[in-house]
Amino acid sequence: IWTSNKVSSKPSQTDPRMEVVQTSVDGLSMGQDQGAHGNAAPAPAPASSSSMRKVVVLVASAACISIAALGRDKVMDLRVDLPVSESTRRMLSSMSRLSMSNNNIEPEQKYGTFHQAGFGGILNTAHHAGMRHRHRHRHRRHLAGGDNNNDHHIAVPISAVPHAVPSLTAENIENLHGHYVHDEHFSPFASPLYARPKIELQAEQKEFLQKMEQVRSDWGSWDFKEEFTKIRPLANYEKVPYKDMKREEFPDKSWQTDEDYTRTLISEGRKLMSRMREGIYAEYGHPTKDFDLNEDKEKIKERDALFEVHVVETIGDAPDHTKLGVAWITEKGFEALVKKLLHGMMTNDEFYYIMGGHSAAAGHGNNFQQQYTMQFANIMEPVFHKLGMRLIARNLAMGGLGTAHFSLGSNTLYGETDFLLWDSHMTEKTAEDIDVFHKQALLGGERVPILFGGQWSNLEEETGGPGSLWGGDRMLGHGIIPLTTGYNQVETLPVATQYQECDDNVMELCSSRANENKYHNACWEPRRDYEPETKQNPFVGGMASWHPGDRNHQFQSRKSILVFLKAFDAAFDTWEKGLDKEGTPLQESYWHVGEDYEKFHSDFSSHLNGVGLNTTACEKRWGALDGLEKVCRISMNGMAEFTPINRGRANSVSAHVKRASNGYHPIDWEKEPAYEGIDILPLIWKIPIDQIDLHAIAMSSAYAPPEFDDSIWEDDDDAESADSSRRERKMTWKDSSDASVSSIDRDQSHLRALTDDNKVLPGLGWQLTNHFVTGYCDGSPMSDCLRRPEDTCLLSGHNDGHAGLSGNALSGWIVINVPKVKEGLIFAKMEWWHPRGTDMEITKDWTEVNDGIALGEGRKLGGNVKDLPEDFFLDIAVNGKITRTYNYEEFKVLTKEIAYNQAFYPFVNDESLVTGDEPEAVELGLRIRSESSPKDASFSLTHIYYA
Repeated sequence: IWTSNKVSSKPSQTDPRMEVVQTSVDGLSMGQDQGAHGNAAPAPAPASSSSMRKVVVLVASAACISIAALGRDKVMDLRVDLPVSESTRRMLSSMSRLSMSNNNIEPEQKYGTFHQAGFGGILNTAHHAGMRHRHRHRHRRHLAGGDNNNDHHIAVPISAVPHAVPSLTAENIENLHGHYVHDEHFSPFASPLYARPKIELQAEQKEFLQKMEQVRSDWGSWDFKEEFTKIRPLANYEKVPYKDMKREEFPDKSWQTDEDYTRTLISEGRKLMSRMREGIYAEYGHPTKDFDLNEDKEKIKERDALFEVHVVETIGDAPDHTKLGVAWITEKGFEALVKKLLHGMMTNDEFYYIMGGHSAAAGHGNNFQQQYTMQFANIMEPVFHKLGMRLIARNLAMGGLGTAHFSLGSNTLYGETDFLLWDSHMTEKTAEDIDVFHKQALLGGERVPILFGGQWSNLEEETGGPGSLWGGDRMLGHGIIPLTTGYNQVETLPVATQYQECDDNVMELCSSRANENKYHNACWEPRRDYEPETKQNPFVGGMASWHPGDRNHQFQSRKSILVFLKAFDAAFDTWEKGLDKEGTPLQESYWHVGEDYEKFHSDFSSHLNGVGLNTTACEKRWGALDGLEKVCRISMNGMAEFTPINRGRANSVSAHVKRASNGYHPIDWEKEPAYEGIDILPLIWKIPIDQIDLHAIAMSSAYAPPEFDDSIWEDDDDAESADSSRRERKMTWKDSSDASVSSIDRDQSHLRALTDDNKVLPGLGWQLTNHFVTGYCDGSPMSDCLRRPEDTCLLSGHNDGHAGLSGNALSGWIVINVPKVKEGLIFAKMEWWHPRGTDMEITKDWTEVNDGIALGEGRKLGGNVKDLPEDFFLDIAVNGKITRTYNYEEFKVLTKEIAYNQAFYPFVNDESLVTGDEPEAVELGLRIRSESSPKDASFSLTHIYYA
């Protein structure tokens, strides 16, 4: 793939096994890198002047791209004959969206690598070059008849493990937010999207560049250099389960085979971990990076005790909350984390850091990006990226609930997990509540997570005995936060520690419900390209006494970061010892994970379905309902209208609802987002110049900035970028709506169509209600939710949405395609108490089922409608046949809540439903009947669970 200032009208005609994509990178001479998968090879670039700079990309099946900025004479010699897979063909068309590496190429360093990668550059859509590139690229696709919003034409890697759970999306790969906030050469506060005078933006940028230079001077920076003088081949993991490639299968000259390369990477990695750790110490008023290791031993010992991550043999050895330290983890858990990180670095893989919990954990009272999972991502995403990995962090907590509503469909709703945090102390107080969260996490998916937080029930015994569990938790961090004693005194403390712990005499400074000391949130920051239609609130909602503020969230994130810094250091130790003993590539036993995962899943499942049957805390809680005790023994899938969920819309119930014969679909009620793209940061988040900026330390490198051929301060550029942003919003939403409709039709075309004979036909009266979120809501930093024109806090960013598919006795059938059913178990979470009467907009004026329309025949004027029974009935159909009917009394029993604010309803429990060896798609139909009060016979369907 070659790119330049010019766009060729025709691709080069070369070997038919190769595919060449030519695309513009407007004015780019050097850029940055992002991961991708596939097989490809560079082709000769078209003739051009020798002064023109080219970007040449070699792609292989790995989470990386190797890119070099070369002169024409170098480009012309490059050609490798490799077959191109279909996934690569899909991916190549999107390559101009991916970041590019190889800044600061020195004379002896002719080719860059992904370990020289950074964020931003041409992919930072917060400044003009990125805005232009994004708009023009999408506009060209639009003119060519392409789909502007169908995953942005980015190929999403697919695991070679059959039971792996799709957990990565194009939005995660494109990562617009990351390229905005992690750009070390462009201040996020200097973006022309801000409605600020240019002189202020220029001052912001100047100050930012000075600050970054000072950070590099004071703290050092990432300075990995590649001495190899040819483009390296990349390993193809497309058919390698778990990416556990054998040593001899790595391509010759790939970076994993180069000992000098690997040792340099380890050395840079160690220095990066040291900078990050010392940055946290300084951030919290315990700076020790300039200590003398001999003269300051006692001070270093005291510091280490405060920030210690305890590694313990068993769960029973965990330190109590009176001890010093920030976290604890079992030995087996720590070893597993180290191996996961080694595996991720060796294979350039994703790492999934996932959290489930309640409103406080969700970050209510703060902006979404201030919540601790997001703060972990903000700091660690550049760190993982430098080491060749993609960090996927998701905050999947919700207000007013615990974790059960997602845990019961954990496989798809939480998705793949490497490190899983439970944080729902206010809503789940017993071991039985937490046990299903842990068990479902350990039963499903390709990976086995380290569990952080919660009560452990008998989980250690169930996973192999004392010392076997991969578990841990955060600690209180005693002694780290200094006491706030008054207004004058607090100003002498580091910002990160201010107003966190108050003396009894000034407690109001820390604990008042909504004061400026606790919360630093914002509902809107004026921007050039959009003005809210609704007046914005001054503060984010939820500033309750029981919800922590942003600085508390920051402290929680630092505890987890210290766990990972310790694990990365141990990974580098292991890597180096392996190189000393066996050379390169690193011997398989140090980093292969597949055998460990498969053994764990097999042993754990055998125990739960064998000697452990009917003995677990989970079964005590869930055994009361028909078939639900199985959730404690088998992996469950789910779909939900609640957000956030893994992969957003793709795992919603509505995405699986079958359209009516006239094309009606409940999702037609979804509202258009007010604007698209990134949210600019509130100005109050800017870290004072004299304070430690851990994020700046994390993202700093020794590489020069990309060069662009336009000034970011031109008047015409302001007008163009604002206009482009508005045009893109309109184009994006139209394409998104069209794509969602057509994709549902395509996805459901393989399922058996219901005929008129069985009368289970999708109705016209089901509606998406209580739907407050818009856009992509997967709980990651890449999400863009809560952007309706009528919203009063557009910058909140929260993904927390409690939508449902609502229907009543006039709505007809709702038909849901349930994929991959094997065990014959389907049940639901529903909210039986609403809507009522005329609350449902679609049926408020109806008097007949489906408003008297006979589906497939048009309106039936004067036709007879069969009367409905007097009482409430819920009919359940499977593959077109009614298999179960709940009457009022039976249904009412199920409304009793067995988890916090949650009741569950069994629909199907039939192990003979699927007779083959492979899972099958099942068509589930639901219909409400009532004669006496059809508009009041209603409920809202929020979740479907199945196995």
